[in-house]
Amino acid sequence: MHPDRQLEFLKRVKILDALSQVSLEDLAKTCRWHTYKRGEEILGYRDPSNNVFFLVSGRVRAIIHSARGKAIILRDLRTGDIFGEISAIDGSPRSASIEALEAATVATLTSSQFENLLLKEPSVAMATLRHIAGELRRLSQRVLEFSTLVVQNRIQAELLRLAADAGRDGAQPLLSPAPSLSDIANRVSTHREAVSREVSRLTSIGLLRREGRNLRVTDIGRLEKLVRDIKGE
Repeated sequence: MHPDRQLEFLKRVKILDALSQVSLEDLAKTCRWHTYKRGEEILGYRDPSNNVFFLVSGRVRAIIHSARGKAIILRDLRTGDIFGEISAIDGSPRSASIEALEAATVATLTSSQFENLLLKEPSVAMATLRHIAGELRRLSQRVLEFSTLVVQNRIQAELLRLAADAGRDGAQPLLSPAPSLSDIANRVSTHREAVSREVSRLTSIGLLRREGRNLRVTDIGRLEKLVRDIKGE
């Protein structure tokens, strides 16, 4: 890959936002680059490797499979995200598998290279801390939801989370492409039929709208209030 292209890719990574041009150029030379095909596994659950991955193009999914083969979707990652940092920091095996949802290009650092980057660049260290704090908050919310909410309400909370991840389009975020009913079910530990019923209900009351392969949240404010009310916030 041409160095200019590598530099352009690294500028997409959120935790590297504050790096100077020179620092980005040095980092691009240090990274190893690889493109994965759709459906290809990038990391395996309990894998002993400890590289850090900057996702510079495409989408990937963090997922765990139970002993019976049931998929548990943790979250989807998009261009600009980072993964693998926990194992790089604590040296433990991978806590989830990472699979490419589409062609995905990553830039990787070894754990020692990542540690050197954090020590050399305080802005990256602080951005990494904020990133990890955000992931802990997200995990805490999901634990609370699984412990206190019935399936219908967990589906509503997950749709709100997906809308937030997709970014705002005014008051009507667009999930593009729309997650499948099975994907949503795997995120909230239920079955496809329960998700189908709730999505149909939310559509009938004007909170969701199908747009081809996409799903529009037609009133994010109402959905946010609905989720806040069921959580007692």
